[in-house]
Amino acid sequence: MKVKSYFYSSLLIISFVFLQGKLSAQNNSKTESLFGDGSVLNTNDLGFFIAPAYGITQMDGSNVSIFNLRGGVNFKDKVSIGGYFNTSINDIKPESENLPNIYMDYWSVGGFAEYTLLAKKLVHLTFPLYMGYGEVQIDNEIGDVGLGEANFFQIEPSALLEINLHKNVRFNLGAGYRIVGQMNYRNFDQSDLSGFTGYAGLKFGLFR
Repeated sequence: MKVKSYFYSSLLIISFVFLQGKLSAQNNSKTESLFGDGSVLNTNDLGFFIAPAYGITQMDGSNVSIFNLRGGVNFKDKVSIGGYFNTSINDIKPESENLPNIYMDYWSVGGFAEYTLLAKKLVHLTFPLYMGYGEVQIDNEIGDVGLGEANFFQIEPSALLEINLHKNVRFNLGAGYRIVGQMNYRNFDQSDLSGFTGYAGLKFGLFR
């Protein structure tokens, strides 16, 4: 009986030690999380940036200067997402308008996704895709002339040549094509607002 007791006691102790070791090994393994060690998306792969730019385009036969500002986060310096804002700088003189002493304002706001190819190279390519809401409105020198405004959806695929000036600063130059959704405003429609835009700008940020 004593032999059996010693056998079972020994077996129980060995089992306990084995189980304890296995539990300790499991506790010492990295816990998966969204950010940090053992994560699916490591914070060391995330960066951020802000990018002001100057654009030149045409709307209803008039040359338009545009200030573009966007900012967002990037993943492995390859895929970026964020938001943007565009506004006209100069007074737009629509060719189709017959009233004297008036001008048109334009602005748009929305989000963008961007793919950057070979970002660590001195010269590389990046492809922002803008999607947002836009508006044009007729004004005069003393204020709104009561002609309302037109709102529309717009999308603009772009391609930029980018140069690394510094590890935190980049210069880019390129163009995009603005596609305006269905709209009608006084004497023009979406075809008079759609068109190419040339861009030159800077990008400041932490690029991983």
